[in-house]
Amino acid sequence: MTAEPEVVPEAAPRGPLHSYRELKKVPGFWRIVAVGMASKLPTSMVELSLLLLVGRTYSYGTAGLAVACLAIGQGVTAPLRGRLIDRHSPRVVLLGCLAAYTAATVLLILAASDHGPAPAVLVTSAALGAASPPTAVLMRTVWHHAAEHDMLTTAMALDSAMMGTALITGPVLASWLSLSFSGVVPLIVIAVMTAVVVFLLLDTPASPRPAVRRHWLGPLTSAPLRRLLIADGLFVLAVTATDVLLPIYAKEYDAAVYTGAYLAALSIGSVLGSLVLGAAPRLLAHGPKLSVLLCVFAAGGGTLALAAQFSPLAVLVLCPVAGLVLGSVFGTLRTVGSDLAKEGEVTETMSWLTSLDMAGGAVGAAVFAHLAVTEGSRTALMLVPVVVLLSAVAGWSARSPSAEQG
Repeated sequence: MTAEPEVVPEAAPRGPLHSYRELKKVPGFWRIVAVGMASKLPTSMVELSLLLLVGRTYSYGTAGLAVACLAIGQGVTAPLRGRLIDRHSPRVVLLGCLAAYTAATVLLILAASDHGPAPAVLVTSAALGAASPPTAVLMRTVWHHAAEHDMLTTAMALDSAMMGTALITGPVLASWLSLSFSGVVPLIVIAVMTAVVVFLLLDTPASPRPAVRRHWLGPLTSAPLRRLLIADGLFVLAVTATDVLLPIYAKEYDAAVYTGAYLAALSIGSVLGSLVLGAAPRLLAHGPKLSVLLCVFAAGGGTLALAAQFSPLAVLVLCPVAGLVLGSVFGTLRTVGSDLAKEGEVTETMSWLTSLDMAGGAVGAAVFAHLAVTEGSRTALMLVPVVVLLSAVAGWSARSPSAEQG
């Protein structure tokens, strides 16, 4: 008598939103999403809010320096704040940062409102950045602990899409508050939102803390991570260069009306691209996914530079295409960084990526603004894909162990 063959049930077909449906099963998913979005709004508002506040009573040169000091303060201290969270209680670090951030906000408002000495405004701006609670970075640690490994790409893509959304809505909200009420109101709103997010994150699960003596360099002892950081810095340099060059190009060629539309179109393309990659996390599962995405961005940047030779309208039409993989690259950088992070160093690793974001952004803005003045915006735009390709080379070997196994 022959045994009947065992019937193996067919796997349910996976739709385009399967990955997001699986991610929704993470305990507390909607709370994580809500807190994650709230954590990104203050970051997207603070630079413009500071520029508008200081620019009301000082020159815009001083206002620009204040924004630079804010970025320097935040970028230089980000790894330290991440290390403190990894090695101590997130509750203690978050509350300590919040107290210092609130004090710095009050001092900055007083100094700027009373037309105090410009150095006082610059110092308090740097202090505001240095004391900023690392809520957005900590949200990536939350995803690292909450999402299973095969869902991490989708989680980071969703996080990048939320950041892109915040970069569209945050500046609009900041400018509306400043113009409708006063320059002080946006900073007060930012401080209140930051406090709310901090209190929502007080019970964030901490990273495991192995009882081993760590090297003083922390995550930087990893060669693949160092290459990833170089790729990240070059990528953000190129993105910031694009953000700086497009408004200059619009002004040079009598298309100032397109200035805001250029940047909005880039951000919209970025958000859509992030959501698509999150829906298909296995799309580039094999091979150097980061470098592939960077090459796509280089091609998009080259197309944008080519369109700039023809007309401002052609540039506007192609901006969403050029921005299509921006959010995906940001998400992939965070996913690979999370995979490369050692136990007990997740938040510090993510903080190093934030620092390289700041450094790359500062260099990109300074260098390419100078090139636009000396060589013209169209010539400068042609150099952006070169920087992106250098980033792709650096990122080629910056792979996580899981990627190499795939």
